[in-house]
Amino acid sequence: MQPEEAFYKLIRLAIGTCRDRNVPLDKSGWAAVYDMACKQALGAIVLDGVERLSLMQKPPMDVLMPWIGLVQQIEERNRRLNRTVVMVCDKFAQERMGCVLLKGQGLSTLYPRPLHRMPGDIDLWMDSGRKALVDYMRRYCPDVEVVYHHVDFPVLKEADIELHFTPSWMNEWRVNRRLQRLFREWKTLSILHRVELPERVGEVPVPTLEMNRVYLLVHIHRHLLDEGIGLRQLMDYYFVLKQPCSDAERAEAVRVLKRLHLVRFASAVMYVLQAVFDMPDEYLLLPPAPERGCRLLREVMLAGNFGKGDNRTCRPADETPFRHFCRIVSRNSRFLADYPGEVIWSPAFKIWHYLWRSRHGYFAPKR
Repeated sequence: MQPEEAFYKLIRLAIGTCRDRNVPLDKSGWAAVYDMACKQALGAIVLDGVERLSLMQKPPMDVLMPWIGLVQQIEERNRRLNRTVVMVCDKFAQERMGCVLLKGQGLSTLYPRPLHRMPGDIDLWMDSGRKALVDYMRRYCPDVEVVYHHVDFPVLKEADIELHFTPSWMNEWRVNRRLQRLFREWKTLSILHRVELPERVGEVPVPTLEMNRVYLLVHIHRHLLDEGIGLRQLMDYYFVLKQPCSDAERAEAVRVLKRLHLVRFASAVMYVLQAVFDMPDEYLLLPPAPERGCRLLREVMLAGNFGKGDNRTCRPADETPFRHFCRIVSRNSRFLADYPGEVIWSPAFKIWHYLWRSRHGYFAPKR
């Protein structure tokens, strides 16, 4: 069995969509599977699949022991981050600042083993307007940069915090207006929609499933074009689509995706959800597109989590804004045939964004 095939099979064993426990691999094959799991930020999930194998088929101890140590670290990081998220949300509530926890720890509650989802940053969608939020933030961090959708809020050592004006955006101007209108419609219900985090550490407000069926796809699409995307984000979307959903709710999600010109991308994602996670047809929003889906899956496996494992892209530490612009535009050319709208509009949005930040003084002061 090839390592990539074994990797997918172990994911399906972990989430319960596969019952065949035959995964014949030698030591080099197991090392390759472990590397893939780390690259895709699915180390703990894949080990859940390994636990379902017979003793004779499990990895050798020199591969298994570091793997177990990694999973213990992930569990502990999740526990700390869950407590921190509750504390931060409660702090903003005390200051009468509504917020919604995007992605991350809120989505982990949909997983069979919530502490096994790889933790990330704390992304909070704030109810305050942009100017009020920037003024508030600069009382604590006067030198941080502001971008279109969020501002970094580096006040904690335990985790990076991003305060969002909006959850995401689209490069095409008219489509972005539609998306921002939808976010405004979803915000009130999301602020009121609370979930209990694991081990009863407290409740936090999270987006509704109606919003996440669209927003997470926008988020995946955004990262695919901007830096790269991994299987962790696609697994998040898998668990969202597995939640109870009426025919009317599914039809509404498809209608919105059409309005946002995301049907081609959504169809490619549906293929990946079936190819990797073996998602049943009944949960898919749209029919899969095998050709585009194969290209998307190949890109996901090459790039890794947020593109950090992509050896095709050189990101120099001293990269100038102009060189960054040229690199992103050149990189996105590979997606032109599949997703032309966002790729064509990308240079225009980036130029506008640079000028907009300059006009409002949103760049960090030069030292």
